[in-house]
Amino acid sequence: MYFLYSLLLVVWGLLLLPFFLYRSWRRGRRLEGLAERFGRLPASVGPSGGGAVWFHSCSVGETLSLEPLVKALRARLPEARFLFSTVTPTGRQVAASRFGAGNVFYFPVDFAFVVRRVLDRVRPAVIIIIDTEIWPNLLDVAKRRGIPVVLVNGRISAASFPWYRRARPLLRHALRNYETLLMQSSEDAGRILAMGAPRDRVRVMGNLKFDREAGGADPAPAGDLGEGFLAGAGRLIVAGSTHPGEEAQLLETLRRIRETPGCAEVRLLLAPRHPERFDETARLAEELGFSVRRRSRRETGEAEVLLLDTLGELAAVYRHADVVFVGGTLVRRGGHSILEPAAFRRAIVVGPSMENFQSIADAFLAGGALCRIAAGEEDPRLQRRQLLDVFLRLLQNAGERERMGAAAGAILERNRGAAIAAADTIASLVERRVRA
Repeated sequence: MYFLYSLLLVVWGLLLLPFFLYRSWRRGRRLEGLAERFGRLPASVGPSGGGAVWFHSCSVGETLSLEPLVKALRARLPEARFLFSTVTPTGRQVAASRFGAGNVFYFPVDFAFVVRRVLDRVRPAVIIIIDTEIWPNLLDVAKRRGIPVVLVNGRISAASFPWYRRARPLLRHALRNYETLLMQSSEDAGRILAMGAPRDRVRVMGNLKFDREAGGADPAPAGDLGEGFLAGAGRLIVAGSTHPGEEAQLLETLRRIRETPGCAEVRLLLAPRHPERFDETARLAEELGFSVRRRSRRETGEAEVLLLDTLGELAAVYRHADVVFVGGTLVRRGGHSILEPAAFRRAIVVGPSMENFQSIADAFLAGGALCRIAAGEEDPRLQRRQLLDVFLRLLQNAGERERMGAAAGAILERNRGAAIAAADTIASLVERRVRA
């Protein structure tokens, strides 16, 4: 079974290699972290005496969600070294800024010989995987070495569940190698059980992001946002984690908003989800006739559209918003987390596609803390009309914005506690392994 998986991994890698080479050429940089991905870790990631705690998070959002768990575990394991791996370059940058560059490396390609090389170097007492990444060879080798692997903040979306079910024969073996699977909700727990996870290892823990956001996002990395980049008299709509097709809809809606009496000063901040789209988004806004100010260039002066073309600052930007739109929802991307703007008690608007965060969206809708338009991407005109209606209603009604913000804060407070529960479980595993 594992040989077949490794063979398929080789084939998959060969098929994708031309794409990665082309993308690297287009961006004018080499394939980043290739040596690390094959187990040649930085000198700073040295042997730890068998007491390291290895955290793995794929990209930016997962890495940021680690913060409350890391804080809770440091209090319980003050002598342990904490190491962090990511898949994406943006995730690595955020991990380095939050947890120290000397503690960060790229996650290894899931070949058994590469995994063994990394485990020899890191010598972890426990491996913590955030959200749902299932790496069969890593799980198998760790199990053979007696290293517990814990899934934290586990989530199986409704969209991905049918695909996982098709791979059940392989996943059933892989999931048995987890020591514990701590899932976000009962729906997630039911899905991973249906994929073959042992019932006695699955627990509903809650969502780490409630703990991070309930404590308030750290504004420190944002520096001079309020006094410089965001300075201006107009009310501000912040559109975070936007995808292709959404910026055009939002910009056309902004035009209509600014034509409305009493709303001529309203501004829009765009924060594209993927950094490679920063330039494209700036060009789009300029082609549509808007003045644009970019964060990375420290530009000054009035502008109708602000472009957040930096990493790690979106959470702090939400603090300055009058209304927040969360992207990946006007197009079929399944949405992104609404918890960061909720931490700042902001009125939040999304489109119809929230499948990846359905339980959170349902809770916020039921609590009156979220506005959701119904029109899908197949009807862009109706989408723009619904966006215009909801934005104008919120921009012109401070009382409704405050009520929605208060409702969001109450939901966050009711759902805290996942980080403490996970930290208790992980600390007991580490202490047991160290004693052994």
